[in-house]
Amino acid sequence: MAYDNHRFCWHGVVSTEPAKARAFYTEVLGWTTQSIPMGDEEATMFAAADGVPRAHLSAPQMEDVGSHWENYLRVGDVDAATAAAQQHGGQLLVPAMDIPPGRFSVVASPSGAALCLFHEADEAASQNAPAGEGAIHWVELHSKDLDADMKWLGAALGLSHDTMPMPNGGTYYILKDGETQVGGAMTGMHEGAPSMWLTWVEVGDVDAVAERATGHGGQLLAPLMDMEGIGRMAILMDNTGGVFGAITPAARG
Repeated sequence: MAYDNHRFCWHGVVSTEPAKARAFYTEVLGWTTQSIPMGDEEATMFAAADGVPRAHLSAPQMEDVGSHWENYLRVGDVDAATAAAQQHGGQLLVPAMDIPPGRFSVVASPSGAALCLFHEADEAASQNAPAGEGAIHWVELHSKDLDADMKWLGAALGLSHDTMPMPNGGTYYILKDGETQVGGAMTGMHEGAPSMWLTWVEVGDVDAVAERATGHGGQLLAPLMDMEGIGRMAILMDNTGGVFGAITPAARG
């Protein structure tokens, strides 16, 4: 069945040193790698223990781009969504184009957080990856201009939101498509860090993952934190500079 619109349906690790990043994520998260035909080339995919691909690994396609994670939001019409993103104050980073999996573009929010817009080539073959350990658990915007970005997400992409208080006194926005939660947004808390979408990976033991990450050349960017009803979390940097989150979700019921 086709992906639902306004859902994060795919993710990528873009690294200035792909071989180092490959070793890091396989050792730290326990992912394996697969080579999958992609047109005339082969793409490297990270897969969880169930063998289902969760993200691709690639080098930057443009000069002066550092290591980062990228997130693909499924939209009904990439060209229309790209035009709306620009019309409402966003930036065009990569024009809409066709690639073997589908059509995509890269836009940025008013504060500069890059986001891939995507629609798959074969709707009949698309299906969401299962949840659980090794899966992408959540994606959230860390913004340097949250008011502008929230207006943009509503006007350009049609997302609504709920709010909840944060332990530090700030406000957390739960992004919604109708009644379905699709992501989060908050004011960026780390001085000097640009606006970005943070990808959270579900892990069985976040403390052990943080220890492995630092042991394999990564960094723990903030103290591990517990949030009631949400889980235990760490924000990490891989050994080539890509930032991501790891979370052990709270037990349900």
